[in-house]
Amino acid sequence: MARRQSISWAELRVGLLVLGGFALLAVGIFFIGGEGGFFRARYTVTAYFASAGGMKTGAEVRVEGVTAGNVRSVRVTNDPDPERFVAVEMAIDESYTIPSDSLLTIGSIGLLGDAIVEIERAGAAGAPLGDGDEIQGQSGGDIRAIVQGANDIVANFDLLSDQILLIMSRIEQGEGSLGQLLTNDAIFRNVDTILDETRLLVENARTGDGTVGRLMSDRELYDRMTAVVADLEGVVGRIENGEGTIGLLARERELYDRMLGVVGSAEELIADVRGGQGTLGRLLTDETLYTNLNAAVVNVDETVTRIAESEGTLGRLIDDPAMYDNMNQTIAEFLKLMYDFRENPERFLTINFRLF
Repeated sequence: MARRQSISWAELRVGLLVLGGFALLAVGIFFIGGEGGFFRARYTVTAYFASAGGMKTGAEVRVEGVTAGNVRSVRVTNDPDPERFVAVEMAIDESYTIPSDSLLTIGSIGLLGDAIVEIERAGAAGAPLGDGDEIQGQSGGDIRAIVQGANDIVANFDLLSDQILLIMSRIEQGEGSLGQLLTNDAIFRNVDTILDETRLLVENARTGDGTVGRLMSDRELYDRMTAVVADLEGVVGRIENGEGTIGLLARERELYDRMLGVVGSAEELIADVRGGQGTLGRLLTDETLYTNLNAAVVNVDETVTRIAESEGTLGRLIDDPAMYDNMNQTIAEFLKLMYDFRENPERFLTINFRLF
């Protein structure tokens, strides 16, 4: 009888040990799968993504970098929208409020770690999500795309290094401007000469030689330039005070309006001329008036040509010295007659009558 009681107690101890081991295993699995307790209240939210990005059930859900839940399931949908191909069901602790316009992305723990859901609430002002609500996620950086991009960068660097080696080889052979500069002594001497002349120019400027040097060292020239600047400032001040024509134009509204009126009248005059009104308008638009004016110009030109060729009285007067002398003599006689008339008018005004 005593033997049977001993065996039952041993069995009981084994059973208790097994139950304790299962309890510890369950607690360990829970803490490995996600933070939180068995009896803490949670609500379910479904997020849609274009790709799962390696997401697995039990993955962490982080709100602003803090673990707030885990992923319950990941499934492929039949939605035709490419941004809703994957549905991720999340269990989130009720102590975390998720606005409906929060940013959800699929990230990773480290560079090559497991995928997680990251929730950012910065700037979000939508209504809080409740149990069973849905939200659209954004496609985050896929590690495969990052690796592919890194491969492309490495390939580009490889190509760039080959091109740099080719350029360095051509430079060493003296090809191109840079190669000539490094290998051609004549170019080096020219550059050295230019540097010497530049140094000499700077020294001349410092000692006051030349225009630049005088500008830098001549006090009188500096004072004159200062005076010019002061005069300009005075002119600007007078304009701002409304002095002079420009000042009045800048400050007097009446003068401005009158000038606008003049401009408007000029525009109307130009419009009338273009419309063929008035003498100038007819001159610009009337073909007959233009033809007559052109004919008159032609006649004047012919007359001037005839005069230049000594044709006619005026032409001979200009070109014939004898005719010029005769006219000059005639004028002299006429002036003499006028002088005699003024000296003795009775001689010319006396009338003698004689009878038979």
